[in-house]
Amino acid sequence: MATSHRSYDTPTEIVALTGTSQIIAVDDGVLYGFEVSDDTASSVHAHIHHGTDNTGPLITGVKPPNGGHDAIWFGPNGIHCPDGIYLDVTSGTPEGSVFVRR
Repeated sequence: MATSHRSYDTPTEIVALTGTSQIIAVDDGVLYGFEVSDDTASSVHAHIHHGTDNTGPLITGVKPPNGGHDAIWFGPNGIHCPDGIYLDVTSGTPEGSVFVRR
């Protein structure tokens, strides 16, 4: 039987981006979405992976326009990531947040 993800009676957290690759959740978590800005026009490109490094399955990528922003929302149920959530910054210096329940 599959494990269920975090209870709906716990709040969704806002995890601030550090500008570099980072672990968003070290274990069981639910990814709800993110907002990424490229305020410095630094050609931001990042990937979000299931797991705690960039070798896990790719969930999505983000490449906001230079000087702009990009946002993705995965709906009220989110994406269950039992092995963690990792943000892999492949270029630029992203600013923004990732929305998770962990």
